[in-house]
Amino acid sequence: MSDLLSLHAMKCQTAIGMLIHDGATLLIKHKKLHVWLAPGGHLEGDELPHEAAEREFFEETGVKVRAIDPFVESWEGNSQYFPSSILTNLHWVSRENYDARQASGSVGERHRTELWPRGCEQHVGFIFVVEPLDGVEVRPNPDESQEVRWFTPDEVRALPESEIYHDTREELLYVFSLAQVD
Repeated sequence: MSDLLSLHAMKCQTAIGMLIHDGATLLIKHKKLHVWLAPGGHLEGDELPHEAAEREFFEETGVKVRAIDPFVESWEGNSQYFPSSILTNLHWVSRENYDARQASGSVGERHRTELWPRGCEQHVGFIFVVEPLDGVEVRPNPDESQEVRWFTPDEVRALPESEIYHDTREELLYVFSLAQVD
């Protein structure tokens, strides 16, 4: 990793669900960031990453989903197996929180802001492929998302840089390729 400071950053775990249906993916316009993202959010309590992806997807879109593993159909045995995330990333969400924490001398305590009240400085994001359980009727929660919309791969490619992060675009195009959607 090129940024050694990230070794000492406060990390929060998040989970994201990516749904491909009829050649399109469902994205939310993030309320705080004002960019298009796949539905997702922080893990809560003792929640497993795939459970958080399912819960967050429903909370933000009203669509019930379950995480699937596109690489493994099933395993037999005594252990319980869970869907694998297709990607796991580490990214800065608030370098300002990191800098403020370092400047305060309270390096073990999270610096909390109105935008980032959990004090996260970086997110470890687990990205899952999800499938709908009961159809795909979108019922967005206005407390969670500004807007919810379906995007084709060409529409994802055409979004201006100011409306989608480069990494998000690449992750979505990767999931489209797994689903064999151009």
